[in-house]
Amino acid sequence: MKFLCLPGAYGSADKFQVQLAPLVNELVSDGSASFRFINAPCEAIPPKGFEDFFGKPPYYRFIEPDEKETEDTDVLSRIRDFPECDTAEDTMRELFKEGVASSVISTKKAIQFLLDIMEKEGPFEGIIGYSEGATVAGTLLLAEQELFEQSGRQPMIKCAVFFAGWPPLDPKTYSMVLADESDTMINIRTCHIIGSLDPYVAGSMALYNTCEPDLAHIFDHGKGHTLPREKVVIKELGDVIRNMIAEATQR
Repeated sequence: MKFLCLPGAYGSADKFQVQLAPLVNELVSDGSASFRFINAPCEAIPPKGFEDFFGKPPYYRFIEPDEKETEDTDVLSRIRDFPECDTAEDTMRELFKEGVASSVISTKKAIQFLLDIMEKEGPFEGIIGYSEGATVAGTLLLAEQELFEQSGRQPMIKCAVFFAGWPPLDPKTYSMVLADESDTMINIRTCHIIGSLDPYVAGSMALYNTCEPDLAHIFDHGKGHTLPREKVVIKELGDVIRNMIAEATQR
């Protein structure tokens, strides 16, 4: 299966390929999967204090504020003071409360950017997203569902792998999709790789809750907002993804 791979905010295709290398090697070793890593379309500058965390430039992101913002209105800067609420959905509402900058323009462009790549280089039957890349991947899946409903265009992607994700955006309204507010649901097989020590795990759970529960699988690597690299964990995760691929491609 060919996977389209979307890095997190302030990452790049090259950095994501290094981060994901243990899993890539595991799945390539027996021909289970191939991978296409891409840069996000928007060049970016990390928030103050995070420059060392994201490594050397270049930096990219898929979603950026529509207008010049202060740090208080860019949601990626707000996560430094991440809220803790009773549910994942309440946490997301608190994080995205009044004053967050609109990002409709860049979200539209990001989805079209990905659809163009899929058309030119596909078919891609799988997608992998990390952090912001998981949000965009989820939004793309909903956009494919919307295109099918509108025009009968068959969705290309059959399964998704989300690392440390965040909930998707509705491709019609570009508002955040939360399971306790909306019936909109990702209807393909999904694998959600979370870290129980991730301070932002509520984002991952809010994404999980927007996916068809009978088709969604959670894999906890027990660490933080990172990608797993330990050999035993990678072998186990590789088997989980192989099973998902097999189920997604059954006729």
